[in-house]
Amino acid sequence: MADQLTGKGARPTHDPDLVQDLSGHRTRTCTLFETCLAPLCPLDPASLKGIWYPDEEICRSRTQGGRPWIRAQRRLARVAGRGAGYFTLVMLSRLAVIRKGIAGLDPDLPEEQQLRAWFQKRPEQRCPSPSDKAARARHLTKFSFRKKGGRKGPGAI
Repeated sequence: MADQLTGKGARPTHDPDLVQDLSGHRTRTCTLFETCLAPLCPLDPASLKGIWYPDEEICRSRTQGGRPWIRAQRRLARVAGRGAGYFTLVMLSRLAVIRKGIAGLDPDLPEEQQLRAWFQKRPEQRCPSPSDKAARARHLTKFSFRKKGGRKGPGAI
């Protein structure tokens, strides 16, 4: 199986999620793969081209659960109703704000036109530049309610 050498003592440790395939590459496997019914699996590239409805199962793997689109699935499952439609991986990755009443795509209508309209409503997230972050931090210091300086007087620690 997959033994690794770690630390100064170089004792081999066994990671049950790592398996060596026929070409000699180490790949991650999921211990929940046999029982999982999630239509979008982070370890199965073919499934990532599929669709997901909010009432379907979500990946339960602890090693893969931090992905942004899996977190979006969890939030959607809480707020979206039964008739919310379906979501693709690209849609889940684009979501920044998830509120009650959010809707995906209708399975009975052509997908391309719906996707175009859906993406126009939700612009791509942009990362603020360091100068934007600094300007925002300066602006927010005006509204800080912390006392400036240390404690003085009999209650000082």
